[in-house]
Amino acid sequence: MNRNEKNSIRKYNGIAHNYDSTFEGKFTMRYRQKILELCDVSDGDRVLDVGCGNGSLINAIRQKGKIEAHGIDISPNMIEECRNQYEGIRFEVSTGEKIGFADGYFDAVTICCVLHHLHEPQKFFEEAHRVLKPGGILIVGEPWNPFPIKQMMDYILSPLLRAGDNKTFTRRRLHRLFDENGFSILPDSYEKDFMQIIKAGKGI
Repeated sequence: MNRNEKNSIRKYNGIAHNYDSTFEGKFTMRYRQKILELCDVSDGDRVLDVGCGNGSLINAIRQKGKIEAHGIDISPNMIEECRNQYEGIRFEVSTGEKIGFADGYFDAVTICCVLHHLHEPQKFFEEAHRVLKPGGILIVGEPWNPFPIKQMMDYILSPLLRAGDNKTFTRRRLHRLFDENGFSILPDSYEKDFMQIIKAGKGI
């Protein structure tokens, strides 16, 4: 486990009990709401939320249909909060870079403001592609930064905050991760005000 993973666990273990009232919880609220709008489900679908936090997003998605819902998060305290609050959703401690499900298991995978915490985001995209069915949907919510702000975030602010952040993304870099890993970005994706909610399909 690397230093940023340890910092992420420490940070989110510490705010698990009141996440929605913290800066982090309030910041991700808009992203979670937009992902919910874009995540269409049908009865019988299997949906995974990676970096599920306190479970509010996957629980909201579950209200849209009779689905098999799963959430994973690196923070044990977050997963404990999820299990205490929501019945009928399967929660596990895990990282997005190694997803412990069979190939082609899910109809949809979501990830909200977590990608910049991952040491190797490329591995997440590989894993998401692997666990999705052909034609499955990946929805990524992630802030992006233009070049000078990205440099300041990556090399000054993120190390000072010690919240487990790795590198942030430019818009072009995030799009390239989809293209390089067999995903086609769909037209109902949302990109505005340095906020990206990218919805993409796995090729059939």
